[in-house]
Amino acid sequence: MIEGLYQGDALQMNFENMLEAALENQFLIEIAFILLMATIGGWIATIIKMPAVLGQIVVGILLGPTLFDLINGHNEIIRSMADIGVIFLMFMAGLETDLKELKRSGKQVSTIAMGGVILPMLLGTLIPFYFFNQYIPNNGSIVNALYIGAILTATSVSISVSVLRDMKQLSGKQGVTILGSAIIDDVLAIIILAVVTGLVAPGEAQSIGILTSQMIIFFVASIILGYMIIKTLNKFAQMATWRDRIVIISVIVCFFFAFVSEMFSVAGITGAYIAGVIFSVTSYRHKVATTIQTMAYNLFTPIFFVSIGLKTQITSEVFDYLGYAIIIVIIAIVSKILGAGIGAKVSQFTTKESLQIGVGMIARAEVALIVATQGLLRGIISDPTFTSIVLLVVISTIITPPLLKYLFKDETPKEVL
Repeated sequence: MIEGLYQGDALQMNFENMLEAALENQFLIEIAFILLMATIGGWIATIIKMPAVLGQIVVGILLGPTLFDLINGHNEIIRSMADIGVIFLMFMAGLETDLKELKRSGKQVSTIAMGGVILPMLLGTLIPFYFFNQYIPNNGSIVNALYIGAILTATSVSISVSVLRDMKQLSGKQGVTILGSAIIDDVLAIIILAVVTGLVAPGEAQSIGILTSQMIIFFVASIILGYMIIKTLNKFAQMATWRDRIVIISVIVCFFFAFVSEMFSVAGITGAYIAGVIFSVTSYRHKVATTIQTMAYNLFTPIFFVSIGLKTQITSEVFDYLGYAIIIVIIAIVSKILGAGIGAKVSQFTTKESLQIGVGMIARAEVALIVATQGLLRGIISDPTFTSIVLLVVISTIITPPLLKYLFKDETPKEVL
């Protein structure tokens, strides 16, 4: 009997140890589950002739707090893997960029970016201010309304990059233009946000002069450092020591540029994109792209797209101010298409190409959510506005892939790496 009790205690301890080990390593099964569901979601999307990324985002919404709440999208490990996923995504976009085409279209992308920022800013400020004043804090202040406009300026190009890449359109004229415009758009949005934050909450914002100086220093330093890296790599291209280690060197450079760009108040994905452009003009371009894309597209980027859905939370409260929320979504999407599209049209693109570029810039994601969260915490925007931004992220993320697929369906696929 004593021996039986001893065996029972041992079994219980063994079970407790197993349970403890399972809890400590829960992230492994969560990642495996995310990858499984991302694969199934992507497969179903391709069956109905939609981009795989759409299925992955929908899977994230299903698993997240909006519906079943099975996985915490704010888990540190999942969030880090998702961050690496979007960094690799933009690094690959940089590798596929035609630098000569990007230089040639410099004036065009600046015009498009300006259009894509000014119109959302204008409409995102004036329409809430004049027609939905009750949802603006501080007695409907125009300064608080400006913050809503500032939130709508930011573009999340990662979704467009993934879809265009799948369709072999990323290295085409429109693809290069969307990428270039999004980078300038990003810089303009940060400057506008700094100015508006300074107006709403003096003392909390960085000086506009310091912020602009930081960005200029970053881009100038990137050009100089990038030139030195290209020269060094091309000089030693034939040495076996470099050839064998070039992939890990490219990852180091990619992460370094992403890290430094965040330090200088420029989005990390911009730094990763610049690193990709640097390696695109070296003789290692193909080798780096082939190796990185296998790792990135099978592991990290599916987690990134699922995490977008996981971090999205739409509650039933949205029905209390559904009209306002829908207007915010419409303003954000239509103003971006019109603003960027008019900029493209002025830059000698055809009407169809202008529409393709405008649609390629409508998605909003992490930047809009971060800015909206800061605004809510500081009392600059109201709960209805915050929920409207969340709804915007969901809708713009879901409609971008099928719209791009439809608009590019007659385009000839471009050569890819």
